Amino acid sequence: MPRNRTLPGRLTQFERPNWDPLIELVGRDLVGSFMWMNELALGDGTTVHAYKHVATRRYLHVGEDGRTFRYEGTSRYRELEPSDALEAVFWDWEETWPSPSPAARAAVEELLRRIAT
Repeated sequence: MPRNRTLPGRLTQFERPNWDPLIELVGRDLVGSFMWMNELALGDGTTVHAYKHVATRRYLHVGEDGRTFRYEGTSRYRELEPSDALEAVFWDWEETWPSPSPAARAAVEELLRRIAT
């Protein structure tokens, strides 16, 4: 269950991408829809990777332990349910240009269905 408190975070590196947390969360079919941006360390010791969706330009912060976070500003992060994090990243993504392929639409719909249960 996500906590109500925020955790401080600091950038640790932006040269060596780690795709494993994202693959675990969204699967291999959707990894190509993201750019790895950086790695950060939270105040509780969690290593988090920031990924940016190429179409929506929204960030998905995924811990190496599988937890998801939202940037709250001023270098603070709040844990949230994976379903909420994914819905925020993919919200209104069908309206982006170029339009997602039918296969991508089906993959996202399946992901959101799976993560909601």
